[in-house]
Amino acid sequence: MSQQSNQQIAARLIEKMNDRQSPFDLPGFAMPVNPTTGKAYRGMNALWLAMQGPRDPRWMTLKQASNKNGWKIQTGSKGTLISFLKTTDRVQLLDDQGKPQLNSRRNPKTELIKLANPVETDAYVFNATQIEGILSLKEYEERRGASTPDPMEQLGKLVELSNAKVETTIGEPGYDAADRIIYMPEPDSFGTPQEYQAALLYEVVKFAGQDKELFDPMDVSAAEQTKPALAALFIGSEIGVYSQLAPQMNVEDVYETALNMPDELEKAANNAQYITDYLHGLINSPEQRQAARQDRILIVGDVIDYNDKQYEVMGKLRGKDLQVMDKSTGNRFKASPGDGIYASLLSAKIEALKSQREQNRSAAPEQGEGIDQEQDNTIQYEHENELENEADNVVSFSKQEGTGSEEDESNILDFSEEYEEAPELNLDQEAGEKQKSGRKR
Repeated sequence: MSQQSNQQIAARLIEKMNDRQSPFDLPGFAMPVNPTTGKAYRGMNALWLAMQGPRDPRWMTLKQASNKNGWKIQTGSKGTLISFLKTTDRVQLLDDQGKPQLNSRRNPKTELIKLANPVETDAYVFNATQIEGILSLKEYEERRGASTPDPMEQLGKLVELSNAKVETTIGEPGYDAADRIIYMPEPDSFGTPQEYQAALLYEVVKFAGQDKELFDPMDVSAAEQTKPALAALFIGSEIGVYSQLAPQMNVEDVYETALNMPDELEKAANNAQYITDYLHGLINSPEQRQAARQDRILIVGDVIDYNDKQYEVMGKLRGKDLQVMDKSTGNRFKASPGDGIYASLLSAKIEALKSQREQNRSAAPEQGEGIDQEQDNTIQYEHENELENEADNVVSFSKQEGTGSEEDESNILDFSEEYEEAPELNLDQEAGEKQKSGRKR
């Protein structure tokens, strides 16, 4: 990103931290996510979108919103500008005479190619609060909560798959990279279970960061210590751990980096994203994603104990309908997603799986030697395939229908050199004084 955009993001972060309204100050704050792709926003984009005001974490492009049935950008809405690296491009295929090749529908054929040199690209995104017809935030959170594994289960996976083990200590949380041990005080010594989870996650993040040579624990500079703070924020939001509660996290390092070293904030965010990608890859391999998906739906072959009876999913019917048999009577019936019986059977299946995992953890042997195959932590950039024709998405629908009022332009961050001047962040004199004196207590 440009130096100007780094300064703008850093200034906004300072403003929010002074007001105790930054992502670091709000335990349970959900970091931005794209509901059409299921991917979280990344690095500096994640920070920028998290500080735009709406508490709804869902953001998407105009094209993505328009592709969903019944969704519509509200009149008067304006997009928020983000920047990402485009690593692929779609090119038109030509025949031997240099004319466009056509498919069976007489449309030009195209091919997706990988760019030798990634290109920084701009995109405008819209918050779910600006989209009509989209699922309400309450319903979205309920569905997401119902399908999200237990945070301690996710933490346990991270510890296990990073080839570390947790031992109890009477001192402060810490880790020994050489012996691959994470030291944690007794859970009862923390105020709440959430604080214990946050402290453990923070040590896992530092452990993994050093393991991948993305974090140097001997470097006590603010910029270096900002890396695990950001990484814990990113991964914590994904697995449901309130990283902000970690007692050993020094958020003042983040503040100092944003105040004095905006470009170092971007570097820290990039490294934090690599750490997050590595940890996310550990618990989200293709095999584990498929297994997790099958845990959240009924599939053929499932045998489920429910209300003192046993049911078996016998086969698929039309669409997503399933044929289920009551094994005690042999009676068969149809179950469809959204039906009460489907929901009850799925709930019973999920509870049984949780109980089985808890039993497996209790009976598990000592930690094995290591991970057979290291996961790729390459950053995959959001939106690169969706934005081929969205260069003009500075959307002001009020002009189209002659209604609505002009909105404050300060929420549109300019990352592009083609714009002559980026908008002000409206930092008042008091906020400026806060920046000079440090974070307001």
